[in-house]
Amino acid sequence: MTTVSFSSDWSHQQSGELRAGEPFRIDYDTERLPHCRAERYGQRAWSILAHLRFHPSGKEGAGDVSSGACEVDVPANTSRIELWFHNTDHTGGSSWDSRYGQNYWLDVKAAG
Repeated sequence: MTTVSFSSDWSHQQSGELRAGEPFRIDYDTERLPHCRAERYGQRAWSILAHLRFHPSGKEGAGDVSSGACEVDVPANTSRIELWFHNTDHTGGSSWDSRYGQNYWLDVKAAG
């Protein structure tokens, strides 16, 4: 399975090719977004979501990377994936990892 890793030094790497119709893994170092870390009743009350938009269909999806990783299924007709991250907590805290609004773009190979 192809993995796309987002490291705490603000770099990102990809291990292999993304393919339409196949899943891939997002590894996310949560230290990239360290500010919204509220707790409630001694439990974690924050999350980091990976938001995805699959092109050209425009279909959207999301995955929780609060624990550091998630797996995503790539729709069959996808040629590119647009990706950004949003950290929130129960106090209303909010921070983004979106390449300053440009988002991350991943190329996808056709199935086969």
